[in-house]
Amino acid sequence: MHILMLSYDKALIDGDQAGDALLRHRHYSEHVERLDILVPAPAANRQAELKVNEKLTIYPSYGPKIVSWLRVYLKARRICHKSRPDIIITQDALLGFLGVLLRKEFGGKLLVNVFGLEIFNDWWLRQSWRHRWYRLVMCWTLRKANLVRTDATQSRITLMERLNIPAEKVVVIPNFPALESTARLIDADGHAVRESLLGDKYANLVLFVGVLEKIKNIPNLLRAAKLVLSTHAKTLFLIIGSGPEKNHLETLCQELDIVDNVRFLGPILYDDLPAYYAACDLVVLPSWSEGFAKVLMEAAFAKKPIVATNVGGASDTIVDNETGYIVEVDNSEQMADRIARLLGNPEMAQQMGKKGYQRAINYYSDFEANVKKLVSVWKSLLASNEVKE
Repeated sequence: MHILMLSYDKALIDGDQAGDALLRHRHYSEHVERLDILVPAPAANRQAELKVNEKLTIYPSYGPKIVSWLRVYLKARRICHKSRPDIIITQDALLGFLGVLLRKEFGGKLLVNVFGLEIFNDWWLRQSWRHRWYRLVMCWTLRKANLVRTDATQSRITLMERLNIPAEKVVVIPNFPALESTARLIDADGHAVRESLLGDKYANLVLFVGVLEKIKNIPNLLRAAKLVLSTHAKTLFLIIGSGPEKNHLETLCQELDIVDNVRFLGPILYDDLPAYYAACDLVVLPSWSEGFAKVLMEAAFAKKPIVATNVGGASDTIVDNETGYIVEVDNSEQMADRIARLLGNPEMAQQMGKKGYQRAINYYSDFEANVKKLVSVWKSLLASNEVKE
């Protein structure tokens, strides 16, 4: 089975920070004859194609968005001319447009991954007139796909209800962390990191991990932080990640007068992240929209309680009031209240973290079974007789 994959995942070409993404795709390649992955990437990350093993090759495609997309499409066509793929997989429905074109020319089946449903999010639609065009294209692509894979139960329901996609054409398969990743999270020691960050100035550590983009709604967290600090003044809010919103967020911290209690640490090497999870008291995800956020699983394996907005796969990972709290989207007051509850009752927070860990062990630790389930879906798709134009 030859799989051709179009992915936005820059982690696949980021060398030492590739981490779990590359580990997962190595495992996938063990079950197929060939796996080719094409990744649109900014020119700053330029490097040659990466031959991971005899079956897995990753092809970066550089330039501005339109240029990198064109190069991905042309490279994909060259690959298809030499060896027609059995299945074309795209990371989202926008890249799925290229998948529809490739399938029309070379045949095969099209599987579109949709991790997060921004297209049905009013906030996302208001951000740019382009988003309304993107939505039209993405809805068209999803209806054209032979199969749609999502990572959250609620997302599957939404796709069936909003786009009338038949139930048998939508599967829920999250990206489980590789065993190598979960072991590092479970066994991590955070004492040194905690001491270096807190010192004598702080007593509590609240952690956010993610890209600093608008969709993550980090201002929601910062407004909540302002409220939390009124009762828990010795709390440090640690933000790990980089992105285009950093300057705006730093300015907002100044306006809220919380600069001394918020630290932007920038990106952290993948192998170093477990120590930061281990060091914190709780993990927060304040997003406008998400799929099955990996950070929630990582927090659970690290035995940390979670406060997350009611998006995507939050309810698949968090049991509200048992392993953490699920709060309304963009409700800073409610988020602040739940963070303060956890900081004010460390014993309860620890018990929630332990329950979350046990849930993660029961549901998300069988990585190999998850890989086999996905491969089984690929094989079933290949064997199906459905043809779409």
